[in-house]
Amino acid sequence: MSDESTRNEETHTDLSAEGASVGERETAPARSSTSTARASGGKARTAGRKGKGKKKKEKKQYDSFTGYLWGEWIRPLGTIFIIMGLFRLTVLDWFDVPSGSMEPTIMTGDRIFVNKSAFGIRVPFTKDTWIAQWGTPNRGDMVVCYSPDEGDEVRLVKRIVAVPGDTIEMREGFIYINGEAPETAPIAPDKFPAMDQVDATKMNFFIETVDGRSHPVMFNQERGGIRNFPPIEVPEEQYVIIGDNRDNSKDARGWNEAKALPGQTIAFMDIDRIQGRAFRVAFSLDGWSPRWGRFFHPLDSEKAD
Repeated sequence: MSDESTRNEETHTDLSAEGASVGERETAPARSSTSTARASGGKARTAGRKGKGKKKKEKKQYDSFTGYLWGEWIRPLGTIFIIMGLFRLTVLDWFDVPSGSMEPTIMTGDRIFVNKSAFGIRVPFTKDTWIAQWGTPNRGDMVVCYSPDEGDEVRLVKRIVAVPGDTIEMREGFIYINGEAPETAPIAPDKFPAMDQVDATKMNFFIETVDGRSHPVMFNQERGGIRNFPPIEVPEEQYVIIGDNRDNSKDARGWNEAKALPGQTIAFMDIDRIQGRAFRVAFSLDGWSPRWGRFFHPLDSEKAD
């Protein structure tokens, strides 16, 4: 009896030992996983703290409020204004049209874009000092130029109708180049919805085609301007510019320079007084009312409607 009890106790002890061994083997991986996770978490937190430390930028220190204004506001804004000013002087500018001398193509109240690099780039604040020159105006181009009468304070927008070497003549308001008559065709006033239709009924509209380029011209039925002048040859580096509103445009036909020279009936425009080519309406206002249909409207007669 005692022998059997002893054997049972030994068997029980062996089973308990085996169970303990199995439990230890099962819990060992769990402990290892927990330790690994804790270590990984610690590394991640450490990396996160390091990353945050890298993202922080040291703030600039200024000795005075004046220094702060200069460093944070005046210098950055001044740099932007200088870049914009140079850009307008040499590459792209805009021009507010104050008169109707180019109607119906350009309306009073249009703000137009001017490509100042169309013919080359000048030294800023000069008219005749070119950094590089790669083109000249063509017949039909609309250009912005300085007025010969008012000087550099007044800018005009007109159309090039004759270039160096041309012989130009005007008959009944239409342009003849080298003795060739232009192609003309009447057009209805309602084709120009931006114009006041009451005023438009007092006008005669035509499409004039010279050298393959077409553009509208307008004549006043009630009063006429200078509609005729004899043939005259255009000198080198000179151009003839005239408005599309043929009876209401102060241009080559009426500048004082034309009246001052004996035997000369029109004035010429020097290439150095031409600032650039007008090519698109930026936006347009009729008083304070926007003309939505003219926003970003192209001015090139070959592209416009």
